[in-house]
Amino acid sequence: MKRLTTATLVAISIASTPALANPQICTYGDLSRRIEVVYSHPGQPVPCEVIYDKSAEGSIATLWRADHEAGYCEAQAAALAEKLSGMGWSCSAVAYEPAEPEI
Repeated sequence: MKRLTTATLVAISIASTPALANPQICTYGDLSRRIEVVYSHPGQPVPCEVIYDKSAEGSIATLWRADHEAGYCEAQAAALAEKLSGMGWSCSAVAYEPAEPEI
């Protein structure tokens, strides 16, 4: 039986992970929220879902999903960030950087 190397396991893990768009981080005082579009298939605009992360407050939710309508998740995520901004939150996009594999 052939053993898998750490590099092979990392490559398999990365290949099976859904693709992520650059998230928006919204802050208001000490509160922080993360809005992120997650793609099921790298390089494909659908299916996708919008994740609203309030994990510091104990909540992570999928707010919207799209199976066929390209651009829907991105539009919903942008609208939510705009709504929060209108309520006094400060929202900004952050570059998504995958974690460095440990070797």
